[in-house]
Amino acid sequence: MSFFDNARHSKFIKYAEKQENASRFIGFFFDRLSVAKEPTPAQSTISLIARSPASPVARAVLAAASECQAPGVRFEVLFCRAEPAEQMSQWLELVAQAAASNTVLQLRRACHPAIADAHEQMVLGTNFSWLGDSMRRDPETRDAFETFECLNPAVAQRIDRTFQVIWPKGEKLTAVHRVMAASGTELLPAGVLNVLPGTQGPSASTRH
Repeated sequence: MSFFDNARHSKFIKYAEKQENASRFIGFFFDRLSVAKEPTPAQSTISLIARSPASPVARAVLAAASECQAPGVRFEVLFCRAEPAEQMSQWLELVAQAAASNTVLQLRRACHPAIADAHEQMVLGTNFSWLGDSMRRDPETRDAFETFECLNPAVAQRIDRTFQVIWPKGEKLTAVHRVMAASGTELLPAGVLNVLPGTQGPSASTRH
């Protein structure tokens, strides 16, 4: 049975398998995009809200953006926290490289602590979407239920509305931040960082 059979149901995903499953989902989207005739900008956009660049779904999107050969594809990525610095630097390096390619990559960080109450989410074009766990939980260490929606424009549109509300309020990450990340300088406002416990601390919220 295909991983995406019964995709409208949440699936319990082991944390060790999260990046692989997200990568397969993104690849499935690109397969569909490759046969589309003159896709619109909306159909060619991948938007992501992730806890950090260390999140498995963020690593999957980074790999896809690094290898993307499809012209006109746009990536819009917002992080709740812009660390660890090494992985953040990889994103900022890719932003610099994207200017010389057909890929458009915009990177932002959240400026308001309330975003920590949201779930990780990804919208691929107009028909594919994914929902992960609460951003107060560490996806690198936790199994979780994740929802993969294939060919469901109504759900993709609903999730995208959340992205469109949060995205304009994020701070753009630029070459200046790339230098900061390379030096190990903290990029994230303390207020946001403090509401996201690390793997050593307790999780203050439940899935909603």
